Amino acid sequence: MHLRDLSIRVKLAVTILGALTLGLGLATMFSLRFWEQEQNALTTDHALMVAQTARAGVEAALAHGQIGAAREQLDRIALRPPVEAYRIVSRDGIVLMSSRTDEEGHQRPGTALPNPWDIPTQGEVVGRPGTSELGVVVSVSGVAGMGSRGALELVVGGGRIERSIQRARTFGLTITLVLGLAYAILLGAMMEREVIGPFRRLERLAADQQAQLTQRAGFAEVGALASEVAHEIKRPLAGIRGALELIEQEYAISDSERRLLGQVESELTHVDGTLRDLLALARPVGLDKQPVDLRTTIDAALVRVSGLPGADRVTIVREIEPELPMIPGDAGRLEQAVLNLCVNAVEAMSEGGRLTVAARALGTNVEVAVSDTGPGIPADIQANVLKPFFSTKPQGTGLGLPLVTRVVAAHGGQFSFESVVGRGTTFRLRFPTEVPAWPVNAS
Repeated sequence: MHLRDLSIRVKLAVTILGALTLGLGLATMFSLRFWEQEQNALTTDHALMVAQTARAGVEAALAHGQIGAAREQLDRIALRPPVEAYRIVSRDGIVLMSSRTDEEGHQRPGTALPNPWDIPTQGEVVGRPGTSELGVVVSVSGVAGMGSRGALELVVGGGRIERSIQRARTFGLTITLVLGLAYAILLGAMMEREVIGPFRRLERLAADQQAQLTQRAGFAEVGALASEVAHEIKRPLAGIRGALELIEQEYAISDSERRLLGQVESELTHVDGTLRDLLALARPVGLDKQPVDLRTTIDAALVRVSGLPGADRVTIVREIEPELPMIPGDAGRLEQAVLNLCVNAVEAMSEGGRLTVAARALGTNVEVAVSDTGPGIPADIQANVLKPFFSTKPQGTGLGLPLVTRVVAAHGGQFSFESVVGRGTTFRLRFPTEVPAWPVNAS
């Protein structure tokens, strides 16, 4: 199964759940990182307070030569978390006293401590959080005789902090997944109610109305149903558009979710266009008749055709007689009729081809022919192509050619076509040129 085969409901659910999981996961990760830093800071602050408290007693014991008393005092400190070990280190880095007696008399392992004379009065944190080198140091006087200074180092136990952080991380990720799933279900239910549900009802309504319209003959019956369709569809359309705007304004959505909502908006626009075509098909064709120069009308339509998707793969040929007579008609509606035929031709030539628009005088008529070199229309469906809602295109409404038929009929003209499979199709519009005296417009 491909992604495009999934329903819009599944796509929205997957996208929303993924985005929520990612967002909450990142938020949890940054929260845990901040909490870890705070835990390390609190632990080292506690160790600094212990070191500052122990310094006076150690200095007093060393001043009276009571090495055993100093060691006993430091041994008691090393038994209390977060301290795991202690050292008294001389200025040149030799361990003079340690909870790990094998270190005594040797160079202190790891990174060298700061010079005792440079250690601030309140002490200093050394090493890196999360490692065995994390600790605090305070300056201690009388370490190697009167007037000398060394450093009292308390090693902070990182294992306890790490275990605590790991428990918090596991708990936080569990809460993230639970909240993400719950939020996705809640948002999915809202989308189902506000977007998917109305959209599905709209699809069913449009399908039902299409089936009814297809079974009814004549534009009078189409017109009676068109007002009902418009009434029933406009309200769901407005509701769905409002829901989409609300989602974009009130919720933080990713680019992929925004693209998905854009696809929903595109489908709504397609439904809206179908509705407009349906209403245009149902209404009587009112014409603002004026003398029309078909050369200008055709040129305007071809300009619009050149901007269509896929038009760059099509060669457009214009074959219009220079002395083409004018006809009585509505220039805007005639331009739309020619444009509809050109659009069909371009869409039929998805692999490229030639679009030819020709116009010539035939006695008291003017004929406009729109030809393409596409695949042609099979003979078994040619009888249906002018019926409303009949279309061979996946996204087609089947209203384009019926609208052209109505416009031509309203101008007193004739509409016909011929098609050969594998060679292409030609649509012909024939309009009368004779007209009673033109009304004089005040200017």
